[in-house]
Amino acid sequence: MMELVGDYSENPFEGLGNDIPMLSLCRVIEIDMREMLGETDLPPAIAPVNGVLM
Repeated sequence: MMELVGDYSENPFEGLGNDIPMLSLCRVIEIDMREMLGETDLPPAIAPVNGVLM
């Protein structure tokens, strides 16, 4: 079981349910930067799918 946990946590950027939600993080950064630039046409935030952000 410990090896299985190690395998899942070895690469947190594969896009699995337990990984870091890179798409969501990048979108939040994009929205924040556009707001700082004064833009009003902002992209929508990434919504979770079945309770999981991807």
